[in-house]
Amino acid sequence: MYKKGIFVATSFAVVTGLVTFFSGTTASKAADIDANKLYQTHCKTCHGADGKTTELGAGLGARDFTDPNWQAKATDEQIIKQINDGTPEKMMPFKEKLSQDEIKALLPVVRGFGKK
Repeated sequence: MYKKGIFVATSFAVVTGLVTFFSGTTASKAADIDANKLYQTHCKTCHGADGKTTELGAGLGARDFTDPNWQAKATDEQIIKQINDGTPEKMMPFKEKLSQDEIKALLPVVRGFGKK
């Protein structure tokens, strides 16, 4: 009985330590990502530097990120999925070009256009 308690306590400590360690690593990586630079490099051609659709973007049906109706309806999960998967013949998928941390870092940039 005593050995079982030690095993459970040790297992809990190890799992907690691993979760803490890997959570810290992810947060550290995310802190190193310049989301604005990513947006300027990969998104502004169609969505504009100010979040408003460019002429090219309008022709492809790109979203105007400053549209309050779209901002209210689109979930964070939908935005991340769109960046990951793109839209055939309209928007390229970025899941193989950007890491998941980089894609998630773009979310506050996209949401920020709705607050202006």
